[in-house]
Order: sequence, then structure tokens, then C-alpha cells
Amino acid sequence: MDYNNHNTTLRTNKHLNLEERFYIEKRLLAGDSITSIASDLGRSRTTIYNEIKRGSVVQIKQNKAGLTYLADTGQTVYKRNRQGSFNTLRAGFIEPFLSWVEEKVRQDKWSIDAAVGFTRYRNMFVRNEMVCTKTLYNYLHRGILAFTPMDLPLILRRSIKKSNLRKYKRKLGKSIDLRDKNILTRKEFGHWEIDTVRGIKDKADEVIVSLLERKSRLYVALRCPSAKAADVKNTLADWLGSFSKNSSLAALCKTITSDNGQEFAKISELEHNGLDIFFAHPYSAWERGSNERHNGLISRFIPKGVPVKTITEGTLKRAIYRCNNLPRKLLGYKTPQEVFLEEVRQLVDLQTVQFDIAI
Repeated sequence: MDYNNHNTTLRTNKHLNLEERFYIEKRLLAGDSITSIASDLGRSRTTIYNEIKRGSVVQIKQNKAGLTYLADTGQTVYKRNRQGSFNTLRAGFIEPFLSWVEEKVRQDKWSIDAAVGFTRYRNMFVRNEMVCTKTLYNYLHRGILAFTPMDLPLILRRSIKKSNLRKYKRKLGKSIDLRDKNILTRKEFGHWEIDTVRGIKDKADEVIVSLLERKSRLYVALRCPSAKAADVKNTLADWLGSFSKNSSLAALCKTITSDNGQEFAKISELEHNGLDIFFAHPYSAWERGSNERHNGLISRFIPKGVPVKTITEGTLKRAIYRCNNLPRKLLGYKTPQEVFLEEVRQLVDLQTVQFDIAI
């Protein structure tokens, strides 16, 4: 539609300059209208109104305060607002950063946030050579990155179920209700969760006894001859004995929390003065959520249907290394191994002690 009274020429993508701002200031002092100023400058009235609003300051004249437009103020505000303005699609200028993230996601199975947080924690790139996690996800969905959403370690939606505590059908030891409530905060070192990982349902096959330290999230995987309660107990006893010989390391394992599986029926016998063993409620996997999560990570290397006996020691060690050297947001983008060793150094000199813990 054409307008007969249209008196301005549209000028898109062109900002007011300092000379135009001084022109506005002079015309306003002369008492000219906004409409005439906009017409003479070839701008819309909205542009002039917005400029006057951002460049006006309070001045006192004849003991009365009033708003006065100043060109210098308008220019200063304009420059300040433009400091954070830049082209958000910077993929072509941050190629080294994008290549590094793509390698970590595709080869090491890191999450996007873990990769971004790790680079910031290590100061690997300066600020203008990288982008934030949200921007990388935008790039991902626009097809700019060299991987797809299905390449990410975990893409799913979790439904929150109501807790339904059931009455114990068996009592293997002390209930988790008796455990110190401070353990839930994860501020104290030395509290572990335990579980088993199976490849196939075969009594003759080996199982993995997995343990996770709640504060550092360090993950330990121990081969066990079978899922029999006696074998699981002996495997756990050997692991505890690997560092219980040194009195300085007693604080490494203060409590262990297990589920009610029959394979853990005898581990309560390992309790002693410095070690308490508790059992979670039935059907309450979230009470040992960290261990369950890491069992999911290791299942990438030990998939369902593959006998544990056929898993080589190199594969198992590589799986544990991946788990313990993955930067975590909840650890300030440190790795579980780093946090664990920081805690151990407070207990004993690492140079004088050997651990039978695969980290």
C-alpha cells in the first residue's frame, strides 16, 4: 500500500552518529517538534523519541529539575550498549574450539557441557575463541557441528515417579534409615555405594562389583568369580584389605550402602569399628543413584548379553579410566580422579602407599 503523505526515507541498519545527535540537541533547544526533526534527518519519529529517552539527563535550571537531552550522553549510552553486540554465529571464527569439542563428544563420549566447562577450568581458550554450552546446542540443532544429537552420551526424558516404600521382605543388615543424615550432603569423604553389573544371567559367569565414592564420584570396578554372596563378600574384603593395612587410610571407607540383592547377603560380616554397612529400601534405586548412573556408563563397554568373562582387562581398565577422567559440572569441572586424589593427599603421602584401585 502506498501512502501519499509519506515524508521519510527508510534507512535500515544505520545508527545515529554524533553529528546527528548534536543536530537533535540544537533543534530541541530551539523548541522544534519531534516530527520536524525526524523529517529533516530522514528518520522515523520512533528513532528520535528513543534517542531522546536514552540521552536525557536531569538538570537543574532556576531551582527546578528537568530532563534535558545531551548529545554526549546519548553517544556514551550508545557505545556502552554496543559493547556486547556481535554476530552470534561465530562458528567460522572458533574452528579450533569446535574441533576440540567434536573430538571429545565423538571419541571420548563427553557431554557438550563437560567439554565447555573443562576448557574454561583449564583456560584452554580465550573468551572470544569459544562459545557457551547453550550456543553449542543451538549449533547442534542447526547442523553446524560434526555430530548429531544421537551421538551425545544420554538423550532421554526422565519421568519422576512417586516413592512407594515397601515393607522389607528380607533383612540383610542395618537400614539406610540409620545412616547419618549428613552423608546425604556429600560433603564428607569416605562414603561408598556398591552394586553389581552382569553381562548375562548365568551362574557360571563372572560379575563386576562396582563401588562409587559419593563425594568425589570415583568409580571402582572389581571382577568377581560369580554373583554368589560368598564370592561378593570375598571380593569386597580383598579390596578393603588393599588399603586397610595403613592406618592413615582408614578414612577412605567409612560406610558402604548396598541394595537388598541376595548377592550382598554376607557383606555385613565385614563391618568393623571403622566401617558401617547399610542397605537401601527395596525398589529404591535413587538412594544409590550415583552408582546406578555409573553402571550405565560402564555398560557402554560391557553391554547386556555379553559374558563378563569375555571382557578383557584392557577394556575394563579403559572403561574405568573414561568414568574417572570425565569432567563433571558438579565438581567444578574437575574429574573424579582429581577430587579423589586431593582428598587422599590430606590423609597420607601418595608416594608411600599403593592402592589396589583402578583409577
